[in-house]
Parts: sequence; C-alpha cells; structure tokens
Amino acid sequence: MMQNKASTPPKADATEVELALWMLERMRDSEGFLGTIRAARSAGDTDILDTPEYVALHTKRIAPLYRGETDAVIEAPESVVAMLEKLGKRDLLSGNEELFEKAIAAYIAKHPKGGEGLPVDWSSPFDAARAEIEGVTNGAFKPGFTAELATAARAEIARRNGLEQGATRDQGDDRGS
Repeated sequence: MMQNKASTPPKADATEVELALWMLERMRDSEGFLGTIRAARSAGDTDILDTPEYVALHTKRIAPLYRGETDAVIEAPESVVAMLEKLGKRDLLSGNEELFEKAIAAYIAKHPKGGEGLPVDWSSPFDAARAEIEGVTNGAFKPGFTAELATAARAEIARRNGLEQGATRDQGDDRGS
C-alpha cells in the first residue's frame, strides 16, 4: 500500500510548524480510526483494531485539540459526571472537552436556528488548530501548542522508527540471520 505524503514523517531538520502540521494530520487520522471503531461498536461488531492499547494511543493523540490553557472546573451532579465518564469510555473520547465540543456542534447542527446569533468564525478543532499553527490566529489553544505538537511529532517519529527497527530485526530472525 502506498503511503500518502501526510503519512511520510518530516525530515530531521523540519521546523516546529512542519512537525506540528504533520502531527495534526496524524491526529486527524486518529479521529478517523476511532470513528471506525465507534461505528463497529454501534453496529454491535468489534473492529480488529479495537484493543485497549490502540484506542489509548489514538485518544491520547487527539487530546491536545480539546485541552485549553487551564482546566476549568464545572460543577455537576454526580450522576452527570458518571454519565460523562461512561460516554467518554464508550465513545472513545479523549476527555470531557471533546464530548462538549461535539455535543455543541451536534446541537447547533440540529437546532432550527442553527448558528443564528452565534459567532460566525467558529471552526472545527482541526481547522482552528491549523490556523493556530500557521500563525493565522493566536490564543485559541494554550501557549506552546505548536511546540507541544512538534514534540509529540518527534516522539511519534521515534516510536515509528523503533517499530520499523524491531520489524527489520524480526525479519532478520525469520531468515535465520
């Protein structure tokens, strides 16, 4: 299978912006992978990739899209908190922030007045993150967001390189070398 350009890791001398944009695409892929697993679960099936390790990797990867500079505390009854936790686990959400973001978007989409009277510059977390990384906007994410994604990209590249080296060693073992 041929890899697309976005899946090819940046070069070693890539800038923080290039690394962060590459990581953002990995995050978008993770959102898609989790969507596939959610759909299988909703249909009563189990996707072959529906393992705790795989789900944890992808939910952790997308979490920075939904975490702001500060952790706001919202008072809620225990029953609501319990429901949030159940929904988060069931629907493979990275946290309550992701649930709130998606709930608001779904509510606006289904409301008869839609986005009437609401800010018109609202965008998806991915679009907002891209604008922040590219310097088009500032302050939508916590300070250091681009650097955080660049660091995550470096870790992801190192993880991939480790997996590739392990696979190469295993293939060598299979050949009796």
